[in-house]
Amino acid sequence: MKTLREAYGAETKFTQTLANDTDSLNKINNLIGLPSVVRAVNEMTIPGGSIDVVGYTVKGEVIVYEHQDLTGRADQTHVGKTSHYARVLKSKGLKVLGAVLLCESIDKIFLDTFEDIRWAYNKRPTKMGHCNVHAVRSIWTDDLNYAPELFTDDTIIRGSDTVLDFYQEFVDVFAAEWTIQREESNGNAITLWHRPSELDARYMMYVHTLKNSVNVGIHCLKSVKEADEQFLSSIDLEGFEYRKSRDRATIEMKLSRDSDPETWADSTEQLKRSIRKQLTKA
Repeated sequence: MKTLREAYGAETKFTQTLANDTDSLNKINNLIGLPSVVRAVNEMTIPGGSIDVVGYTVKGEVIVYEHQDLTGRADQTHVGKTSHYARVLKSKGLKVLGAVLLCESIDKIFLDTFEDIRWAYNKRPTKMGHCNVHAVRSIWTDDLNYAPELFTDDTIIRGSDTVLDFYQEFVDVFAAEWTIQREESNGNAITLWHRPSELDARYMMYVHTLKNSVNVGIHCLKSVKEADEQFLSSIDLEGFEYRKSRDRATIEMKLSRDSDPETWADSTEQLKRSIRKQLTKA
Protein backbone atom coordinates (compact mmCIF):
# COMPACT_ATOMS: atom_id res chain seq x y z
CA MET A 1 0.00 0.00 0.00
CA LYS A 2 1.12 3.57 -0.65
CA THR A 3 0.92 6.87 1.22
CA LEU A 4 -0.29 10.20 -0.16
CA ARG A 5 3.32 11.32 -0.56
CA GLU A 6 4.16 8.18 -2.53
CA ALA A 7 1.00 8.16 -4.63
CA TYR A 8 0.59 11.87 -5.47
CA GLY A 9 3.44 13.87 -3.98
CA ALA A 10 1.08 16.73 -3.04
CA GLU A 11 -2.22 16.98 -1.21
CA THR A 12 -3.64 19.47 -3.71
CA LYS A 13 -2.91 17.16 -6.63
CA PHE A 14 -4.91 14.39 -4.99
CA THR A 15 -7.86 16.56 -3.93
CA GLN A 16 -8.10 17.90 -7.48
CA THR A 17 -8.32 14.31 -8.70
CA LEU A 18 -10.77 13.34 -5.96
CA ALA A 19 -13.17 16.14 -6.91
CA ASN A 20 -13.46 14.56 -10.36
CA ASP A 21 -13.82 11.00 -9.07
CA THR A 22 -17.29 10.42 -7.64
CA ASP A 23 -16.60 6.67 -7.44
CA SER A 24 -13.86 7.29 -4.87
CA LEU A 25 -16.00 9.84 -3.01
CA ASN A 26 -18.78 7.28 -2.80
CA LYS A 27 -16.36 4.67 -1.44
CA ILE A 28 -15.87 7.08 1.44
CA ASN A 29 -19.59 7.70 1.80
CA ASN A 30 -20.40 3.99 1.88
CA LEU A 31 -18.02 3.49 4.80
CA ILE A 32 -19.86 5.98 7.03
CA GLY A 33 -23.43 5.63 5.78
CA LEU A 34 -23.73 8.79 3.70
CA PRO A 35 -25.69 8.88 0.43
CA SER A 36 -23.96 8.98 -2.94
CA VAL A 37 -22.79 12.21 -4.51
CA VAL A 38 -23.20 12.86 -8.21
CA ARG A 39 -20.74 15.73 -8.60
CA ALA A 40 -18.15 17.65 -6.61
CA VAL A 41 -16.15 20.87 -6.65
CA ASN A 42 -12.54 21.43 -5.66
CA GLU A 43 -11.37 24.39 -3.54
CA MET A 44 -14.80 25.87 -2.85
CA THR A 45 -14.18 29.45 -1.73
CA ILE A 46 -15.46 30.47 1.68
CA PRO A 47 -14.63 33.49 3.86
CA GLY A 48 -10.99 33.19 4.88
CA GLY A 49 -10.07 30.25 2.68
CA SER A 50 -11.42 27.31 0.72
CA ILE A 51 -12.66 23.74 1.21
CA ASP A 52 -10.73 20.85 -0.35
CA VAL A 53 -13.75 19.06 -1.85
CA VAL A 54 -17.51 19.54 -1.54
CA GLY A 55 -19.74 16.80 -2.96
CA TYR A 56 -23.37 17.21 -4.00
CA THR A 57 -26.12 14.62 -3.92
CA VAL A 58 -28.78 14.45 -6.61
CA LYS A 59 -30.99 16.51 -4.26
CA GLY A 60 -28.37 19.24 -3.88
CA GLU A 61 -27.33 18.28 -0.35
CA VAL A 62 -23.62 18.66 0.42
CA ILE A 63 -20.84 16.65 2.05
CA VAL A 64 -17.47 18.14 3.05
CA TYR A 65 -14.19 16.29 2.42
CA GLU A 66 -11.05 17.69 4.07
CA HIS A 67 -7.70 15.98 3.49
CA GLN A 68 -4.71 16.02 5.83
CA ASP A 69 -1.43 17.28 4.34
CA LEU A 70 1.56 15.12 3.38
CA THR A 71 2.40 14.43 7.01
CA GLY A 72 -0.51 11.98 6.95
CA ARG A 73 -1.26 12.17 10.67
CA ALA A 74 -4.37 14.14 11.61
CA ASP A 75 -3.60 17.36 13.47
CA GLN A 76 -5.76 19.81 15.39
CA THR A 77 -5.84 22.25 12.47
CA HIS A 78 -7.43 19.80 10.04
CA VAL A 79 -9.68 18.29 12.71
CA GLY A 80 -10.98 21.76 13.50
CA LYS A 81 -11.39 22.73 9.85
CA THR A 82 -13.50 19.65 9.11
CA SER A 83 -16.31 20.59 11.48
CA HIS A 84 -15.87 24.33 10.86
CA TYR A 85 -16.38 23.95 7.12
CA ALA A 86 -19.60 22.02 7.66
CA ARG A 87 -20.93 24.80 9.88
CA VAL A 88 -19.95 27.48 7.38
CA LEU A 89 -21.86 25.75 4.58
CA LYS A 90 -24.88 25.37 6.87
CA SER A 91 -24.68 29.10 7.61
CA LYS A 92 -24.66 29.74 3.86
CA GLY A 93 -28.01 27.97 3.63
CA LEU A 94 -26.88 24.61 2.26
CA LYS A 95 -28.25 21.29 3.50
CA VAL A 96 -25.17 19.60 4.97
CA LEU A 97 -25.25 15.83 5.45
CA GLY A 98 -21.79 15.34 6.91
CA ALA A 99 -18.09 16.13 6.90
CA VAL A 100 -15.12 13.79 6.58
CA LEU A 101 -11.46 14.19 7.50
CA LEU A 102 -9.31 12.00 5.26
CA CYS A 103 -5.95 11.11 6.78
CA GLU A 104 -3.49 8.25 7.01
CA SER A 105 -3.36 8.05 10.80
CA ILE A 106 -5.20 9.62 13.69
CA ASP A 107 -4.97 9.88 17.48
CA LYS A 108 -7.80 8.48 19.57
CA ILE A 109 -8.41 11.87 21.16
CA PHE A 110 -9.45 13.28 17.77
CA LEU A 111 -11.81 10.37 17.12
CA ASP A 112 -13.30 11.00 20.55
CA THR A 113 -13.71 14.68 19.62
CA PHE A 114 -15.64 13.76 16.48
CA GLU A 115 -17.79 11.34 18.46
CA ASP A 116 -18.61 14.10 20.91
CA ILE A 117 -19.64 16.43 18.08
CA ARG A 118 -21.79 13.68 16.53
CA TRP A 119 -23.81 13.54 19.74
CA ALA A 120 -25.86 16.49 18.47
CA TYR A 121 -26.34 14.79 15.09
CA ASN A 122 -27.49 11.55 16.70
CA LYS A 123 -30.09 13.47 18.71
CA ARG A 124 -31.48 15.34 15.67
CA PRO A 125 -30.13 13.79 12.44
CA THR A 126 -32.45 15.70 10.13
CA LYS A 127 -31.43 19.08 11.57
CA MET A 128 -27.81 18.61 12.62
CA GLY A 129 -26.08 17.10 9.59
CA HIS A 130 -23.23 19.58 9.99
CA CYS A 131 -22.35 17.73 13.22
CA ASN A 132 -22.10 14.37 11.43
CA VAL A 133 -18.28 14.43 11.36
CA HIS A 134 -16.06 11.42 10.72
CA ALA A 135 -12.48 10.40 9.99
CA VAL A 136 -11.64 7.93 7.22
CA ARG A 137 -8.25 6.40 6.52
CA SER A 138 -6.72 7.36 3.17
CA ILE A 139 -4.59 4.64 1.58
CA TRP A 140 -3.70 3.65 -1.98
CA THR A 141 -2.95 0.29 -3.54
CA ASP A 142 0.41 -0.28 -5.20
CA ASP A 143 -1.21 0.45 -8.58
CA LEU A 144 -2.53 3.77 -7.18
CA ASN A 145 -6.17 2.83 -6.75
CA TYR A 146 -7.76 4.72 -3.87
CA ALA A 147 -8.83 2.29 -1.14
CA PRO A 148 -10.18 4.25 1.85
CA GLU A 149 -11.11 2.32 4.98
CA LEU A 150 -12.40 2.88 8.48
CA PHE A 151 -9.93 3.19 11.32
CA THR A 152 -9.71 0.08 13.51
CA ASP A 153 -8.34 -0.63 16.96
CA ASP A 154 -5.05 -1.54 15.28
CA THR A 155 -4.75 1.71 13.27
CA ILE A 156 -5.80 4.25 15.91
CA ILE A 157 -2.90 5.98 17.67
CA ARG A 158 -3.26 5.70 21.43
CA GLY A 159 -1.47 7.18 24.40
CA SER A 160 0.00 10.12 22.48
CA ASP A 161 -1.09 13.05 24.63
CA THR A 162 2.46 14.41 24.60
CA VAL A 163 3.11 15.81 21.14
CA LEU A 164 6.65 16.94 21.91
CA ASP A 165 9.83 15.01 22.56
CA PHE A 166 12.94 16.48 20.93
CA TYR A 167 11.64 20.07 21.23
CA GLN A 168 10.01 19.88 24.67
CA GLU A 169 12.71 21.82 26.53
CA PHE A 170 13.03 24.32 23.67
CA VAL A 171 9.30 25.06 23.81
CA ASP A 172 9.25 25.27 27.60
CA VAL A 173 12.06 27.83 27.63
CA PHE A 174 11.86 29.76 24.36
CA ALA A 175 8.50 29.08 22.68
CA ALA A 176 5.91 28.80 25.43
CA GLU A 177 3.76 31.47 23.74
CA TRP A 178 3.87 29.93 20.28
CA THR A 179 0.84 28.10 18.87
CA ILE A 180 2.46 24.69 18.63
CA GLN A 181 0.90 22.23 16.20
CA ARG A 182 3.08 19.13 16.46
CA GLU A 183 6.53 17.61 16.36
CA GLU A 184 7.32 15.46 13.35
CA SER A 185 10.26 13.13 12.63
CA ASN A 186 10.87 11.34 9.34
CA GLY A 187 14.23 9.78 10.16
CA ASN A 188 16.26 12.48 8.43
CA ALA A 189 14.88 15.55 10.15
CA ILE A 190 12.88 16.60 13.20
CA THR A 191 10.43 19.46 12.71
CA LEU A 192 8.51 21.61 15.15
CA TRP A 193 5.45 23.07 13.41
CA HIS A 194 3.72 26.13 14.81
CA ARG A 195 1.04 28.50 13.54
CA PRO A 196 1.38 32.24 12.90
CA SER A 197 -1.82 33.67 14.38
CA GLU A 198 -1.90 36.58 11.93
CA LEU A 199 -2.17 34.37 8.81
CA ASP A 200 -4.65 31.77 7.60
CA ALA A 201 -4.24 28.02 8.04
CA ARG A 202 -2.31 27.58 4.79
CA TYR A 203 0.70 29.14 6.51
CA MET A 204 2.87 27.12 8.87
CA MET A 205 6.07 28.17 10.64
CA TYR A 206 8.75 25.68 11.58
CA VAL A 207 12.03 24.82 13.23
CA HIS A 208 13.61 22.10 11.13
CA THR A 209 16.58 20.20 12.62
CA LEU A 210 18.69 18.34 10.07
CA LYS A 211 22.05 16.56 10.27
CA ASN A 212 24.06 19.64 9.29
CA SER A 213 21.77 22.61 9.91
CA VAL A 214 18.78 24.01 11.73
CA ASN A 215 16.37 25.82 9.41
CA VAL A 216 13.69 28.22 10.66
CA GLY A 217 11.04 29.78 8.48
CA ILE A 218 7.50 29.78 7.16
CA HIS A 219 5.74 27.88 4.39
CA CYS A 220 2.59 28.73 2.49
CA LEU A 221 1.64 25.10 1.96
CA LYS A 222 -1.54 25.09 -0.07
CA SER A 223 -3.23 26.98 -2.90
CA VAL A 224 -0.31 29.37 -3.28
CA LYS A 225 -1.60 32.41 -5.12
CA GLU A 226 0.22 35.33 -6.66
CA ALA A 227 -0.70 37.46 -3.66
CA ASP A 228 0.94 34.93 -1.33
CA GLU A 229 4.11 34.97 -3.41
CA GLN A 230 4.20 38.76 -3.43
CA PHE A 231 3.58 38.90 0.32
CA LEU A 232 6.33 36.46 1.26
CA SER A 233 8.88 37.72 -1.25
CA SER A 234 8.34 41.29 0.00
CA ILE A 235 9.53 40.41 3.51
CA ASP A 236 13.06 41.75 3.52
CA LEU A 237 14.91 40.30 6.48
CA GLU A 238 18.67 39.76 6.66
CA GLY A 239 19.62 36.09 6.64
CA PHE A 240 16.27 34.87 5.30
CA GLU A 241 15.80 33.76 1.71
CA TYR A 242 12.60 33.42 -0.32
CA ARG A 243 11.97 30.46 -2.63
CA LYS A 244 9.02 29.04 -4.56
CA SER A 245 8.42 25.45 -5.56
CA ARG A 246 5.50 23.85 -7.34
CA ASP A 247 3.26 23.50 -4.28
CA ARG A 248 4.64 25.95 -1.70
CA ALA A 249 6.27 29.31 -1.08
CA THR A 250 8.86 29.66 1.65
CA ILE A 251 10.97 32.14 3.61
CA GLU A 252 13.81 30.42 5.44
CA MET A 253 17.02 31.01 7.38
CA LYS A 254 19.64 28.27 7.61
CA LEU A 255 21.60 28.13 10.88
CA SER A 256 24.50 25.88 11.86
CA ARG A 257 23.60 22.57 13.52
CA ASP A 258 25.41 23.59 16.70
CA SER A 259 23.69 26.98 16.95
CA ASP A 260 22.09 27.89 20.25
CA PRO A 261 18.33 27.18 20.58
CA GLU A 262 17.92 30.78 21.71
CA THR A 263 19.10 31.81 18.24
CA TRP A 264 16.39 29.61 16.69
CA ALA A 265 13.78 31.41 18.78
CA ASP A 266 15.20 34.89 18.19
CA SER A 267 15.36 34.36 14.43
CA THR A 268 11.77 33.13 14.42
CA GLU A 269 10.59 36.12 16.43
CA GLN A 270 12.35 38.45 13.99
CA LEU A 271 10.47 36.78 11.16
CA LYS A 272 7.17 37.12 13.02
CA ARG A 273 7.78 40.83 13.56
CA SER A 274 8.60 41.31 9.88
CA ILE A 275 5.39 39.50 8.92
CA ARG A 276 3.32 41.74 11.20
CA LYS A 277 5.06 44.82 9.85
CA GLN A 278 4.31 43.77 6.28
CA LEU A 279 0.68 43.08 7.13
CA THR A 280 0.22 46.61 8.45
CA LYS A 281 1.21 47.90 4.99
CA ALA A 282 -1.38 45.76 3.20
